[in-house]
Amino acid sequence: MRMKHLARFVASLLAVTLLALSTLAVAGRPALTNRLIVKFNTSADSGTQNGMPAEQLERLNTRAGMTLSHGRTLSSNTGVYFLPGWMPEDVATGVATRLAADPSVEYAEPDRLRRPLFVPNDSFYAQQWNLFEDAGGIRLPDAWDQERGTASIVIALLDGGIVNHSDLAPARLVPGYDFISDPDIANDGGGRDADPADPGDWVAAGECDPGEPAYPSSWHGTQITGVVGASSDNAAGIAGVTHGTRLLMLRVLGKCGGFTSDIVDAIRWAAGFSVRGVPANANPARVINLSFGGLGACSRLEQDAIDEVSARGAVVVVAAGNEAGDVDEYSPASCNSVVTVAATTRGGGRTTYTNIGTGVDLSAPGGDFHDGLLVLSNDGVTIPAADDFLRVAGTSYAAAQVSGIAALVLSVNEDLNPLQVRNILVGSVRPFADASCNQFVCGSGIVDASAAVQQAGITVGKPDSDNDGVKDIVDLCPDTRTDELVDANGCSDRQLRGSSDGGGGGGGGGGCTMSHAPGADPLLPLLMFVVVLRLAGGRRRLSIGGGKILSVREASRRES
Repeated sequence: MRMKHLARFVASLLAVTLLALSTLAVAGRPALTNRLIVKFNTSADSGTQNGMPAEQLERLNTRAGMTLSHGRTLSSNTGVYFLPGWMPEDVATGVATRLAADPSVEYAEPDRLRRPLFVPNDSFYAQQWNLFEDAGGIRLPDAWDQERGTASIVIALLDGGIVNHSDLAPARLVPGYDFISDPDIANDGGGRDADPADPGDWVAAGECDPGEPAYPSSWHGTQITGVVGASSDNAAGIAGVTHGTRLLMLRVLGKCGGFTSDIVDAIRWAAGFSVRGVPANANPARVINLSFGGLGACSRLEQDAIDEVSARGAVVVVAAGNEAGDVDEYSPASCNSVVTVAATTRGGGRTTYTNIGTGVDLSAPGGDFHDGLLVLSNDGVTIPAADDFLRVAGTSYAAAQVSGIAALVLSVNEDLNPLQVRNILVGSVRPFADASCNQFVCGSGIVDASAAVQQAGITVGKPDSDNDGVKDIVDLCPDTRTDELVDANGCSDRQLRGSSDGGGGGGGGGGCTMSHAPGADPLLPLLMFVVVLRLAGGRRRLSIGGGKILSVREASRRES
């Protein structure tokens, strides 16, 4: 096992352990509350409408082991008492049990927060098993009851561009950019410009490589955008993972793929850095989705860009790849300080195509031949034509779901830094369904949206306390060293123990557990990771691209 992946595995294991200890039932999606209901034996015990005598309240505080405050008096000698803060319901139950031991108390129990049970009314939602099924889905309905996404969070989607679709709301799209500098790859008549529209990425036989067959347009960027942010609860189409976050489309993939230099410019611009010749980005992203990759270790250029945007507060989510190989051999999936996502089946097991290894952080539904994922698309073989919906499979879509969940986590707690978000995602997973996946193969488990959102609500996040323009672990732990492992809140064991054994500067931007040696610069264009399933002539056909372009669709139009 390579040292960098050993470090990543140890860090992941530490994060999982610490999160499990700090929230004992997080995998079971515990409810939160900040108050208790207490019924007293007599009206004298319960006090008046304005509270109870200070000495009696002090006695109850001693029982509870924390400071309670009177909220209001109900009927029948019952009152509402506030806890010091929000906590998991099972912790509040323990406090209530201690209170109930007081002779003046008849019973005490958590004041449970009830929520509307949100189920979107989208036409095809029932077919989106990956969103709601307990075995292999991401458990979104429970998460949606807590958070559906806020407009203050922007998700950058670096991909093949976007086409109009009736199930995508233009109001959620912030101004994007086309970063493809080569006009031949761009296929839109020019190089870089402010229009991220997808003109189509079809190729003729041999156009990218000698002997490679022709491929129709993939519309991959539109598919990924729909996974993250399709219009939801609009009685049409499908539901996206997030319903309120804004979407930033950056076009980096065209004919035959895209070059690292263009992609790195887009990564940096997405997080708010200036790029020569490109107008400033007025909507910096907190989440950056990279559903593509190429053969070769992470390059210095890629790693430097990822380190920069991580230090600025952006979470970078990357598809593991579809070559059924070692993720260490592909980039940007093998880069440090990213969340690398493998793909699982409807039953929660490993897919046959996903890249694997100790470099994988966690998994999400990717689908397979039998059960693909439903996405937005276009039925144009070359240029855009009519709206379409497709069944697809691939780590591209697994990563997009994790990006959406990361945005929900940040919607709950915007002060979290990238390392904290990663640790929440990795530490709140549920176990794999069978032995085809384990922590050495597919990461820590299958992403659990509800548990992640719950954890976000009780993880300490702090704003930019040192005023350096970056929300990083330095804000929480000022003297974190770069050689230290940290917990979910970004603090090392040395700091938690109050030790000051040695100096060392801050390890901002999540560098403590995710900083590894960079690899060589891959010289090949980056490829989209996607498998497309089409229904044609009553037969389901699966095409897994074995060449440079992994996004493959049947050349014939779908039959109506």
